[in-house]
Amino acid sequence: MSEQVKKRIPFCPMLSMGIGDYKVCVQDDCAWYMSSTKTCAAYVIAHNNILEIKSKQGK
Repeated sequence: MSEQVKKRIPFCPMLSMGIGDYKVCVQDDCAWYMSSTKTCAAYVIAHNNILEIKSKQGK
């Protein structure tokens, strides 16, 4: 598998947490996968939290 293809395959943050190896996202078969954004809900939650923290720091 080429490096470019590997970069496009999303990893599951929930299954990969705490282990040395990354687990591939199973997409539609995962309860955390959001098909509308084609990403994991954990990423969306983390991204929103980072934006909220940055907005509070700017005040």
